[in-house]
Amino acid sequence: MSSLPALTPTQEARFNESYQPQLWASLGTFLLINNVAIASRLWATRTSVGTRSRILAEDILIILSGVFVNAIIPNLMVATHYGLGLHVYTVNARDPNYPTNLSHTFRHVWITMVLMSSFFLCIKMTLLFFYKRLFLVSNPQLRIFWWANFIFIVLWFIGATGFYLFQCQPVQYYFMRYYVRFPHPEKNDLSHLKGQCDATAVLNVSLPVIFSFISDIALLILPIWAVSTLKMNKNKKRGLLAVFGVGSIACVLELGRILALNLNTDDKDDTSYGVVLFLILTAAEETTAVVCACLPVVAPRLYKKFKGKTVIGGRIYEDKNTPSSSLKWTKRGFKRVISLNPIDTELHTKRVSDDDVPLIFVQITGNSHAESGIPSKITTLQTRTCLPPPSNYDTESFVDGAGSSDAGVIHVRTDIQTCVTGTPK
Repeated sequence: MSSLPALTPTQEARFNESYQPQLWASLGTFLLINNVAIASRLWATRTSVGTRSRILAEDILIILSGVFVNAIIPNLMVATHYGLGLHVYTVNARDPNYPTNLSHTFRHVWITMVLMSSFFLCIKMTLLFFYKRLFLVSNPQLRIFWWANFIFIVLWFIGATGFYLFQCQPVQYYFMRYYVRFPHPEKNDLSHLKGQCDATAVLNVSLPVIFSFISDIALLILPIWAVSTLKMNKNKKRGLLAVFGVGSIACVLELGRILALNLNTDDKDDTSYGVVLFLILTAAEETTAVVCACLPVVAPRLYKKFKGKTVIGGRIYEDKNTPSSSLKWTKRGFKRVISLNPIDTELHTKRVSDDDVPLIFVQITGNSHAESGIPSKITTLQTRTCLPPPSNYDTESFVDGAGSSDAGVIHVRTDIQTCVTGTPK
C-alpha cells in the first residue's frame, strides 16, 4: 500500500494557485454568447422574406452546433467542479477518496475533446452551405474550392474523432490511469489496471488542431474571394469583407491553441492545471466560430429592421411603412420601384414560372390615383381592360378559371413591378 507523497516546498507555496475563477467566468460568458448568437440567427432566418418558408441545411447544422456547444461547455464546467484549474496535488489533497475527483475531471475533459470535432464539423458545414447559397452561382473556381473544403472537413472530422476516441488503449484508460498513478491505500485501489496513452503526447494532440487551422484558413478565403469579385460600391464591399473577415479571429485563436498546446501545456505531471489555457482557448474559438456563422445572417436582418429595407438575393424591397419612389436595380436587370399610386387588387392563384419566380393573378378592383392627389405619369388602367397572358403559358392549367379571358385579370410576374415615374432626383 502507498499514500500520497509529501508536498515539496514549491508545491506548498503554489498549493492555492487556481485557474478556476477564470474558467467559471469565461465558460459562463461563452455559453451565453453562443446561445444568444444561435437564437438570433434562427430568428433572422425565420423572419426573412426569402427563407421563412424553407428549412435550410445551415439551419439544421447551426442547431446541431448549439446542441454540441451546450454539451461541451457544461462538461468543462463539471470538470472545473471536480478540480480542473487546480494543481494535481491540490485536487488529491482535498479529495478523501483520491484520485476519484481527478479521474472525474479528465472523464469530462475526454468527453469535451470527443464532442469538439463534431461541433467543428457542424459549424464549418454551416458556413459552407451558407456560402454556397450566397455566392456559388456560376463561378466554377469557387464551386471547386467549395467542394475541396467540404471533402477536407469531412476527412478531418473522421481523423480527429478517431484520434480523440482511441488515443488511449483501452479507451477509458484516458481517465482511469490516475488510479494507477495515485493508488489509494484503503479505497478505490485499481492499481492493477493496465493500459497505455502514448498518443496523448502534446505533438500528437496538436495534429488535429493544425489540420483544423488549415480548414479555417480555407473557410476564410472562400467568402473574401467571392466578395472581391462582386461589382458593387467599394464601401459596401469593404463592409462585407469586414463582416466575413471576423473569421480571422477564429484563425488567430486556432493558432493560439496550437502555440499554447506546444509551449504552455503540461500533459504529464500537472495536467489538471497545465491544460487550462488550451481548453479556454478551445471554448473561445468555438464561440467565435458560432458568431462568424451567425453574424452575416443576423447583421443584415437587424439593418433591415432599423432601416426598413429587405435585401434578398440582390433584390431590394421597401417596407410598407417606408414608401419610396427611388429606383432600384435588381439582380435580373429589371428596374424595381415603389409606386406612389398603388392599384387596389385582389390576389387569386399563385403559380411558379420556369425560373422559379412566383406568378400571381391580380384582379383589378380599383384605382387610388384620383384619391391620392399625387401627380404621376402612371397610365390609368381601365377595369374592363384585359391583358392577354403570354403565348407560352398554358392558361388551361390554371385552377378556378383564373387563366380565362375574364375582364380585369392581369398575369403578373411578382419579381417585376412595372412603373413609370418622373426623372429621379
